Amino acid sequence: MNKIRIGVDVGGTNTDICAIDETTGELMVYKLPSSLKDQSQAVVGGVRKIVEKYGLNYENVDRFIHGTTVATNAILESRGARTALVTTKGFRDLLEIGRQKRPDLYDLQMDKAPVLVPRNLRFELTERMNYKGEILDALQDEEILALIEELKKSGAEAVAVLFLNAYLNPENEARVKALIEEHMPGIYISTSSEISNQFREFERLCGTVLNSFVGPEVKKYLDSLRHTLEQIGIKKVYINHSNGGLMSIREAATYPIKTGLSGPAAGVIGVQYLTNLIDYKNVITLDVGGTSTDISMIVNGNIESSKDKNISGYPVRIPSIDISTIGAGGGSIAWVDSGGILKVGPQSAGADPGPACYARGGKEATITDARVILGHLNNKELLNGQLPIDSKLSFKAVENLSEKIDMNVEETARGIITVGNSNIVKEIKNVTVEKGYNPTDFSLVAFGGAGPLHAAELIEELNMSTAIIPKAPGLLAAYGLLTEDMRRDFVQTSVMDLNHTPFSCITDMYSCLKKEAVIWFDKENILEENRQLEYYLDMRYKGQNYEIVVSIDDSITSMEDLTRQFTETYMRLYSYTSADEIQIVNFGLSAIGHISKPQIEREDFVGEDASAAVMGSRMVLMEDGSREKYILYDRDLLHCGNVIPGPAIVEQMDSTTIILKNQKAVVDEYFNMIITRTGGRFHESH
Repeated sequence: MNKIRIGVDVGGTNTDICAIDETTGELMVYKLPSSLKDQSQAVVGGVRKIVEKYGLNYENVDRFIHGTTVATNAILESRGARTALVTTKGFRDLLEIGRQKRPDLYDLQMDKAPVLVPRNLRFELTERMNYKGEILDALQDEEILALIEELKKSGAEAVAVLFLNAYLNPENEARVKALIEEHMPGIYISTSSEISNQFREFERLCGTVLNSFVGPEVKKYLDSLRHTLEQIGIKKVYINHSNGGLMSIREAATYPIKTGLSGPAAGVIGVQYLTNLIDYKNVITLDVGGTSTDISMIVNGNIESSKDKNISGYPVRIPSIDISTIGAGGGSIAWVDSGGILKVGPQSAGADPGPACYARGGKEATITDARVILGHLNNKELLNGQLPIDSKLSFKAVENLSEKIDMNVEETARGIITVGNSNIVKEIKNVTVEKGYNPTDFSLVAFGGAGPLHAAELIEELNMSTAIIPKAPGLLAAYGLLTEDMRRDFVQTSVMDLNHTPFSCITDMYSCLKKEAVIWFDKENILEENRQLEYYLDMRYKGQNYEIVVSIDDSITSMEDLTRQFTETYMRLYSYTSADEIQIVNFGLSAIGHISKPQIEREDFVGEDASAAVMGSRMVLMEDGSREKYILYDRDLLHCGNVIPGPAIVEQMDSTTIILKNQKAVVDEYFNMIITRTGGRFHESH
């Protein structure tokens, strides 16, 4: 029996399971509703189902890879451990003071995110370290032991430790952690120097507190999952990191905050793998699920990254894929504001009760209900019959909404789709234009259960030439997990002025980071031939508050080269450069442990005729109120070279794709559908 690799992605609505035979490339998929109270129920249940369905053996599972939202959900719902904070004397209230900024400059009524550690659980110790990492005031054991007694009395379930300038020298934090663990065995504890070696105390503090806040719940979940999987014979378990790499389940339990964007990151990795195969280097990724839409970019084959993320109002400094998320999923609820204007999202019907047409108790109109009314979606069943659809309930939900805006049901349904698409178009422009890119120079890769429903409409609105629909779009995040490498990012703040720094200082800093990377490689048993290092710097003009990321490669051998690289990057982002002095702020190194990639199924050219996949037609409501016949195709019966002229609808187990009039789709050798606009052109991104 060949080795099997399994990827499991948990979304707000569905849990997706992908398994692949590492030798033959056979792809096996399964989809089931998420278990919202305990994710592991759907995860393990889905694994059992796919094993039974395809006759697999648990002992042949070589890797089990999981994208989890346990940490994210705990933060969003403010559901975490009773957490205490230990910090430098005088900094007890930093968590509450923050940056003294309102979440929205022009919304005087918006509240800040709740403070996760109440003041009576925030403790101070007399210690001080200067900006060079030199200890000025040493810790006293008597004071630490007295503090530990206070922690015991407080009933704290987790502890976060942050000392001033500890990113330069972790000695004091490590000492306090060791004593707390000695006297309070079993308590969950995080230190800021373990979470981030970057400056800016408030952001490091938020990340450390969040890590401890969600730590006990995530650790309990991961320990239970690992134990259950080991009982059925699956022992190699990995968790997806927000940076698009894998980490051991042990590391994920220690640093749960690093899983904050675990699920969405996997989808982007899957897109990168697929588009590299078909030589599309510049793409915008569009992941539309049941609750949200995630948008990211791949430029010249490389994923755009970010070091600053905001999770439910809390700033966190962790290396991650740069993903923008809005509340625009298939379950997004349509509503009318106080001015009588139709809105869509961010509220979602989620998996329970779900859209009205699911007949699970949902009463409000959603994007999915609008699609059913317009004829875009099958009005009888989805997921190959696993999900019955009641179109009458969709009609009733949209009708209730239409009465509030004095429109008929069909007009309201069309309005819901138009508003939903407008929200996505706006965010795509925000993601691209603010970075100096023109969306028309990119191809759109649409996935998630609802992404292919929007793709054809979006490329028309954005004047893009091409949309790519992967073979299993609704399961691409789970598939992406199967293609990921092991990855760990090492970042160290060290501010240097380019004009007064020899290039040897840069090589010395990277030598220190490389030593840390080697320790990690060895710990994860990554072979020498599978190791790779990537370098980058966070840089700025002197006097600025924020930095930009500048990639470093072998071509950078002098400060002049580095200055040119920074200037070119800055010009692309802001169309402006300055004669001001340039500074390095952070040194970054990404350690990558390559794993064997699954063999992807491909097919020789069969022919353009797609008639064998035709399974009927459906009347679709158009914008002018007329109805037009759309030919229905079975995605599983399409082959390489098949051409699907619009208007058409392509149905498959995990998604539905719309192809508009004046568009066509061609199936490539990897079973992707490439949708192009008639008269459109292929950009250089192809």
